[in-house]
Amino acid sequence: MGTAGEFPISELVARTGVPAASIHHYRRLGLLPAPRRAAANRFLYSQRHAEAVEQIRELRERHRLPLRHIARIMNAENPEHAHMADSGEQLRTVAIQEFALRGYTEVSVAEICAQAGVAKGTFYRYYRSKQDLFFRAVEAVVDNTAEAFAASAGGQVGLSRQELTRRLAETLLPGLPIMLEVAKRSVQGQVEHAAAAQRVFWRLAERLGEALSDDPRGHRLAGALIMDAIAHIFAESLMGHFADRPSVEDLGAFKALTAKP
Repeated sequence: MGTAGEFPISELVARTGVPAASIHHYRRLGLLPAPRRAAANRFLYSQRHAEAVEQIRELRERHRLPLRHIARIMNAENPEHAHMADSGEQLRTVAIQEFALRGYTEVSVAEICAQAGVAKGTFYRYYRSKQDLFFRAVEAVVDNTAEAFAASAGGQVGLSRQELTRRLAETLLPGLPIMLEVAKRSVQGQVEHAAAAQRVFWRLAERLGEALSDDPRGHRLAGALIMDAIAHIFAESLMGHFADRPSVEDLGAFKALTAKP
């Protein structure tokens, strides 16, 4: 039994119209105060949580603010949330770096906690498992990439496909290793990672599509641009291994050498 005014997450969903998955995500980001644990798997919320969820929704839908900006606003208004947000964000920041550098298998929760300066027991206030943290880290990279691309190219009319590809490659590059990590585990046949890979790249295409156009079909162009940008990154990386790129004269000499007699 809860105290007066408390209710389960199903009631919070009904009152706010926000899905439970989004509410859990807001909790992990430190945007909501922790609910009261009534039993091992039962948490109770209050009107305070409902008001916070409504505020988040208004800032996202009416003012189109990204969650990281909303976190700053709400933590400024509610200092008690700031420590929670800092710890969860620090864990995620370290995870992004470590997963991208070493890969999923080689990174442990204990190592992430040690580098983040967060007690291992505290880790589970924010994430259910290493896999949960990995998926949340990839989602954060996607959102950061989309925001960076929107700042670079959003609303600029007349940019060529080539220029859009170049700008997307620049913003995609920092987060590409961890996105490729989830894709790699997907093609290795790991079912949950396959589903996560689909969510990640669909989310990226949708977010980029929003930056490119008001047309709901913008994600189609964005999907093609993602492939072009990845190809561009790999081409640049490979060409970087050569001190000098071939000149027009070099190409002419090569054609002469390989021409049929």
